[in-house]
Amino acid sequence: MNKNDKIIVLVGVIILVIASIGVYTWRPSEVAGNSASIDSYLSIKSSYSNVPSAIVISDETPFFPLIVTPLAVHYDAVGNQEIIPLYVENYSDPSSAVTRAISDQIEIPVDLFMDNTQSAEAWSIDVAKTYWNHSDAALLIQNDETGYTLGLIATPIASYLSIPVFITDGVNNSVQSELNKLGVKFTFVCGDNLKGYGTTLRFTDIDDILNTSIDVVKQKFDDINYITLTDPRDAWSPKVLNTTVVLHENGVLNGGNCFPSHIVDYLRYGAGLSFSFTIPSNYKYALVKLDLKNLEDPKYIDEFGDDIIVTGSFAPYVRTGANPSLRDSQGNLKQDRLHYESVYYDSGGEELTVSLSSSYTVIDSAPFEITVSVEELSNPYYPMMKQLSSIAPYLAAYHKGIVFADPTFAFAADDDKILNGKNLPGNTQVFGNPILIPLINQHVYENIHVPLNKLLAKLSNVDLDITEFEKHLKIACDRDPYYIALVGDAEMLPQYYYRSAYSDPYSNPKKGLYGTNCPSDYIYGNVDPELYSLLPYTSDYLENDMYSEFPEVENIVGRIVGFDVQDASALIARTVFYDKVIDNLGDWKNNAAVLTGAGTDMQKLPILTAIRELLGETEPIKFPSGEKYFLVKRIVNDFEQGGFNAQSAERGAAQRVGYSIEALREIKKDGILNKLFFTYGEAKRRQGIQNWASLFSSEYWINALGDSSTLVIGGKLEQNSNFIISDSHAIWFQKVAGDVLLDSIGGRPRIVYQLLARYTPIPGLLFRTPLGNVGQYSVREVSNTEMGPSVMMVEGCGSGKIDGFLPTNSLANAYLHAGANAYISPTTFSAFYGALEPRFGSKGVGFGIAGFLKAWSDQKRGIYIPVYFNQYIFEHANLEMFHKNSDLGTALRNAKNAFLPAQINITFRWTPPLSIIDNLPYDIQQQINNDIKSTAEGDTTFHVEKYCTIYQTNLLGDPAFNPYEPCNEGK
Repeated sequence: MNKNDKIIVLVGVIILVIASIGVYTWRPSEVAGNSASIDSYLSIKSSYSNVPSAIVISDETPFFPLIVTPLAVHYDAVGNQEIIPLYVENYSDPSSAVTRAISDQIEIPVDLFMDNTQSAEAWSIDVAKTYWNHSDAALLIQNDETGYTLGLIATPIASYLSIPVFITDGVNNSVQSELNKLGVKFTFVCGDNLKGYGTTLRFTDIDDILNTSIDVVKQKFDDINYITLTDPRDAWSPKVLNTTVVLHENGVLNGGNCFPSHIVDYLRYGAGLSFSFTIPSNYKYALVKLDLKNLEDPKYIDEFGDDIIVTGSFAPYVRTGANPSLRDSQGNLKQDRLHYESVYYDSGGEELTVSLSSSYTVIDSAPFEITVSVEELSNPYYPMMKQLSSIAPYLAAYHKGIVFADPTFAFAADDDKILNGKNLPGNTQVFGNPILIPLINQHVYENIHVPLNKLLAKLSNVDLDITEFEKHLKIACDRDPYYIALVGDAEMLPQYYYRSAYSDPYSNPKKGLYGTNCPSDYIYGNVDPELYSLLPYTSDYLENDMYSEFPEVENIVGRIVGFDVQDASALIARTVFYDKVIDNLGDWKNNAAVLTGAGTDMQKLPILTAIRELLGETEPIKFPSGEKYFLVKRIVNDFEQGGFNAQSAERGAAQRVGYSIEALREIKKDGILNKLFFTYGEAKRRQGIQNWASLFSSEYWINALGDSSTLVIGGKLEQNSNFIISDSHAIWFQKVAGDVLLDSIGGRPRIVYQLLARYTPIPGLLFRTPLGNVGQYSVREVSNTEMGPSVMMVEGCGSGKIDGFLPTNSLANAYLHAGANAYISPTTFSAFYGALEPRFGSKGVGFGIAGFLKAWSDQKRGIYIPVYFNQYIFEHANLEMFHKNSDLGTALRNAKNAFLPAQINITFRWTPPLSIIDNLPYDIQQQINNDIKSTAEGDTTFHVEKYCTIYQTNLLGDPAFNPYEPCNEGK
């Protein structure tokens, strides 16, 4: 369009705005059409008769969100936006994330409900009839998978033109009648078999729609900086061809723990019960479903945190705490349960095992019920988070962006996945079949990274054929980065698996647990990574970029996830209407919290270290060093720079909740040995202790001698804080604060418990009590809390992992379900140091007194201890948000880019410990310990761990989310 044309358009727009309120006009640039010239669309007008206040639609069909997107978000002729909340709800089992957003957070009355009483076609006709006065054009979407795939990408165009969307099998009399009443002259058609109406522009190709979308957005808003990636396949699950129940048992599971009254039972029954089942031999694609019910009295679960531990070849390590609890309308626990799923390829006839062991506190045994069913699927592409793609157009249209959707994004083991000339039967995902890593990396690079780079080049006007194309694209994206929002799970939008120092798909594969390598969304923002390898890496290989000394991520990436599409829609609604949400929260927005768990201070103590090395233990001892005490001081200072009222909780006080006096007394009264030897007073004192300073606090002693559960404030701080940094041991379904501080409490003589649990463990025996269970943050408990739209930065091994299991088993998703708006956390083993310098001697053996005194002296002068690994990234991101008012995604990107240049040459005296939980089964702990031992034999700069740090911290949430900071928005 030349200059004169633009002037004519501008004058025309002004005249139309003056002449008629509610009439929308847009003039697109020329693009190629299939059935009609785009010239037919040079003047499209539409007007609404009415717009609802908020919309709730059934999750019955993925087409419903497409129908209402141009109603929920649209623009007038000059680009002014009107947006209303759009929620997706399961009408028979509504998510509390949605109901809470509607009634308690956003509080905009819903006046459009779309249930499953009508078809998508009928609803699209009703919506057009009710809310449009007139429209020159309409978007017609074929009512099948092909139509959905194309319509997903095209729907934002309908928002930008303010035109209705019709879902139909054909332009029948009903559809035609409504098109005629609206005055429709032009139709955009998505589908290969769908007849158009009037002058038609037919889309049968993804690239055609993308090109049109780009032109529309650039013409209307001048520029594009937001891309929503999604896979339409998540709305079309494989067909279930057959179902076989392969295991069903009702039984009684014996208890046993390391409290005095139960230690004999622990030695007798600790191994628990084992079961096996076989995948039917004729099932090529098998979905295996485990349903476990812990039928003990729910009061023991609430009072003590009891659960059942599941191990075996099917689920290497998970617990019933890794599942949202089933509660009644009053919030009372009805049942503790676990639902766990996984898909297998070409594994007919394979035998799998499931083992159950108890984590009971005072009971001797409890009944359980276990069922395993296997469903034969039509293909292996099974979405864990179904239909999330359907809300991608709403998110893209809100940000004036485009949708890039393709069913080839998804990854699963299948006949076409071949490595070294062989198929790879077994689990279809890396989490359960790590040898797939070379193939999934190849897939992500070739099927997603390369096409995405081509799209970025088009948007940035970079010639694809230019020499050193990626270098020119890097320069363009460094200058003008793009927000890239991934909407979907890690099966539909797979992650890239970078190197980890502790596992390798060839020489040291790890199934389940923390997984193998480092799953990451980093590549979605990185335009110039070095090419993947299908061969084993050499020990000194580091995954660098082509045109920078260290890896640099150019674009800004976040991922929209949730337990399901309901939760994802609530997350988007809380983000879009964030200001309204926080206005209802009062001082909440000015609060920040720091939580550090026990067991994250580390020492190499004299004598005990030598004994441990003889026993094969290489990690330092979990023993107070003061490092976390001074780290908290530093983080509090950071938060205060942001204007926050910062509060902290350490060790026992950082637990979610504490034991009531009645619960501790019940443990004390549980059997003659507990009555004689359980250290009731020590348990009361420890559960609320923060650090050495607590011993000099009268407030601490008053509460510790009374109801010490009042000292446990971690859960309250999380619920009442806008910004949260948590640093503790974790796994993908829970994080723990009590750890060895509480798990080493059992009975007298105390020194015996301390030696066996903390200092000199017995090979083959996991000597821990379950005293830390009640205060843990697991899916079961977190999913039942109510969070504000917080920014959560969580340090803990695997606490940000989302790949390879159901979303309802993920701690990250539990926090998003509870109301958090952003969650940043490592996806795999994460390193920390835990000690203070200086230390004497090459191995640093000692009590760390010199390091503590130096840190104390420095702090008095306003000098804080250094931060390493993820804590460096968290701090850098926060300070950028505070000082530059950057959005969260940009701040995180810049923090990652700053980390390696700043810390690559820092050395450590010992292999940085891992923030894993301390109650893992013994054999798993030994495997991890051996991996740590092998890394200690190399360079003390630990480059692989540092590279893994920038790859493992992913943002779950909208990459453009800009949270409230008192120093910025609060002024």
